[in-house]
Amino acid sequence: MEVHLKNAGARRLGVFLELAGLFLLSSQVLRTLAAERLGTNPGPTIPDLELALRLDPNDARYHESLASLLRYSLGKIDLPRAMEHLRRAAELEPYSPQPWLDLGAALEFQGRIAEAETCLQRANALAPNLSRYQWVIGNFYLLHGNLPLAFQAFKKVLAGTSEYDGVLFDTAWKASGDGPQILRDLIPDRIRTEYSYLYYLTHFHHYPEAQEVWKRMASSSEPFPPDWAQRYMDELIAIHQPEEAYQVWSDLRHKGLIRPTYEQTRQNLIQNGDFEEDLLKFGFDWRTPPAAGAYVSVDRTDFHSPSHSVLIQFTGKENVDFQSLYQYVMLHNGRDYQFRAFIKTEGITTDSGLRFEIRDAYDPRRLDRFSENFVGDTSGWLPVEFNFTAGPDTKLVVVGVVRTPTKKLDNLIAGKAWVDDVVLVPADTDVTEPSGGAKQE
Repeated sequence: MEVHLKNAGARRLGVFLELAGLFLLSSQVLRTLAAERLGTNPGPTIPDLELALRLDPNDARYHESLASLLRYSLGKIDLPRAMEHLRRAAELEPYSPQPWLDLGAALEFQGRIAEAETCLQRANALAPNLSRYQWVIGNFYLLHGNLPLAFQAFKKVLAGTSEYDGVLFDTAWKASGDGPQILRDLIPDRIRTEYSYLYYLTHFHHYPEAQEVWKRMASSSEPFPPDWAQRYMDELIAIHQPEEAYQVWSDLRHKGLIRPTYEQTRQNLIQNGDFEEDLLKFGFDWRTPPAAGAYVSVDRTDFHSPSHSVLIQFTGKENVDFQSLYQYVMLHNGRDYQFRAFIKTEGITTDSGLRFEIRDAYDPRRLDRFSENFVGDTSGWLPVEFNFTAGPDTKLVVVGVVRTPTKKLDNLIAGKAWVDDVVLVPADTDVTEPSGGAKQE
């Protein structure tokens, strides 16, 4: 009987202890939930956070938030207490970079630069490649005149995000102004960042520095869309550096970003003159900018030599100033050249039809040759031929098909024209007619 009572007492004690433990656990959960509500609700006050810490003193978030209010709340600033909470947050989360950054910022504000740098070095070790932390670290070193360490941090920012590209490029040029140093120490081996920096440099006319960026892009194993080079080539052409622009084009070819056939040869300086390749519409291939009242497209149903030509169509609603099929071509000045092409027209109206034109890209007074004017119907493919001489200052020409607006009353041009097998060679080169295959007329 006595043993039975002892066993019953033990069971009651066990139940009591279990209930007590459950109560304590429930109490702790409730305290944690209450602290969470107080400490993380929008706009917590200092009393809210103080109570949250009494309920849950080991949550670093509440220490950080309370420290922030104690540093910045007007009329309630208490820097010593703020420092206590910042240090406690760092102690509670020694492997999180944010408390160390916050502590470092507070120390920096107090002029304790060496201690602040120690905190930032700790944050850097914990988050060596995270852009949002490296941004803070870089700005710290920039403010205190340590440009190498600032560039080191900012380079990691650029490697991780494009958000700060323009700001960091501007900052680097204002702080350093040293193009080689910026490229070496700041710009990461990341093709998208290099691309962004290339156009930053061209926008501000830093052309020698832009050329070095392009060389690095061209030597990179990382591919990129070839039309990324479009604006850069156009800029080089615009500032009268066509040789450099053509080198960019050659680099694209050597990297395999455009086909090897997009190359000048002695047999034909025109690239893609038979229109068998896709029209790239930039660089030194055919360009087809839009024109009101006219459309340009590749035609696979009618051609002089198989199996493509270019079709130009006019809507009959505009007095079109047509310059929407052209190509830049590099020449040797002082040499004689022969031009040849084939054209077919159907129903071209008005007295001003289509012509082939070759002109100096910079000054038409040096060179501006036109073919005859094609209107109406040609009854099949007609050859077009003429010779010209590139003067001593002519290196880059524009070869294209044009139509000049007419001043007559009946000036709205309609109809179609096809162009194929465009050839431009030195005059001493034999020009053979394309084999043609089964021509369609």
